[in-house]
Amino acid sequence: MISLSSSANAQFIGINVDYGIGYSAAPGKVSGGSVGISHPAPFIPNIGYSSVSFIDKETITDSSDNTVSLETTTTIETINLFYNVPFPVVTITVGFGYGADNLYTGVETITTIDQVESNLETSVSEAFFHIGLPFWNTVEFHLGYHFMSFNSIDITSKSTKIRGTYTNDNKKNYSGGMTTIGVQVAF
Repeated sequence: MISLSSSANAQFIGINVDYGIGYSAAPGKVSGGSVGISHPAPFIPNIGYSSVSFIDKETITDSSDNTVSLETTTTIETINLFYNVPFPVVTITVGFGYGADNLYTGVETITTIDQVESNLETSVSEAFFHIGLPFWNTVEFHLGYHFMSFNSIDITSKSTKIRGTYTNDNKKNYSGGMTTIGVQVAF
């Protein structure tokens, strides 16, 4: 008698690694991505971490040819919970997170004015999804989109050491979406 059945192999744990290829609110190149750990237990969320960092620089030359540069290094970090939703052929992951946006702002001058630095932090909320294509039972390649939202930050407010008007609006709003590509390896 020939048996067509075989033993099922279930995934025990999976590791997700994603590379951030862009962030919609960043003026240029970004670095970052996300990582996550998946498990097979139903109704218990998986856990992950997202981070994106970029530099925003604004240079002003006044009427006396003095140059001032306002450089803000922004790092957005969140801890997130997510669920893997099984579909035939593709895999979908949905999640949410909460974290902080750290803005490190410095003023560089080409005059005798001293350099000024300020450090601001605000809370961030995140929602994301991944859509992936599994190969075998152990590897999945996926694309992701992480939307990160928070309030505008006044980088020249009275609570910071930096004063003055650097743009028409001193409030920076870095809410936006990070696009990722990644892989999951299951054990």
